[in-house]
Amino acid sequence: MKRCIQSVVCTFIFLGLVVTAGAYVLPAKQVLDFMVEQFGSNQTLVVFQKTVVYDPDIEGGMEELDETLYYMYPDRFRSEVSGPELEKIQVLNEEGALVVIDGKIFGETESLFDHFKDLLLYSRIDLLVDKVFQLGVNVDIVSLGRFRDKIVYVVGAKYPDESVSQVWIDKKNFRPVRFILNGGKETPIREIEYSEYRELDKTKVYPGRISFYEDGNLVRMYVLERFEINPEISDQMFDVGYLKGIYEPTDSTDPSTLPDSELDEVRRSLEEFKKIFE
Repeated sequence: MKRCIQSVVCTFIFLGLVVTAGAYVLPAKQVLDFMVEQFGSNQTLVVFQKTVVYDPDIEGGMEELDETLYYMYPDRFRSEVSGPELEKIQVLNEEGALVVIDGKIFGETESLFDHFKDLLLYSRIDLLVDKVFQLGVNVDIVSLGRFRDKIVYVVGAKYPDESVSQVWIDKKNFRPVRFILNGGKETPIREIEYSEYRELDKTKVYPGRISFYEDGNLVRMYVLERFEINPEISDQMFDVGYLKGIYEPTDSTDPSTLPDSELDEVRRSLEEFKKIFE
């Protein structure tokens, strides 16, 4: 009886693999286009979330912060982080990026993990394709794979190759579930997972949880608390040029420098914040 059950299970697994291998695979750009449609056509979105940073050097091994994300579609973004030791603003638009800590310009770059928003922000397919291509995703390659209990489209790689940057999209509903970012030979592999999707309205969804991994270790998590759809937001909040005019740079501002890891980014931000008061 046991052998019979094992045989049946093996047969189903084999058939599942055959179906996956033989299924028609949509072109990568079409898959990304369908993904964009899942996030609706709203003009603005504000997300209020808890940001949890995991670091063994922090007392208790973790720190929890309040963070607000502002999306102005199709290509503008702002985040505001507040905590006991850190007040941070980050802005992105077509002009570039800007990081401000306690009223001082800290940097003009994005870390790899900052690109979590790219799959959620760019509501025009041409902008999205350009962005993921810049991050090393080969938009001419797509394959079918499995992620947890889902069949997924893997844009940028032949499954199960995870050595290059790639986007994983649920085949059933075209929602992104995984974003692998490879920054180079001597940098850790970053992985972003999108899960627990919530409906914001009849046309838009948003992940209730976004998890960030570095070489397989959980280093950050975003947990959605509440949201506002289409609130009025001033264009100046996203104007990098305007913000450069009202904030002064710190002595250590270096547009070309990125932290080596997620934990380095958090530590560097905290250290810079403390220097301001020395």
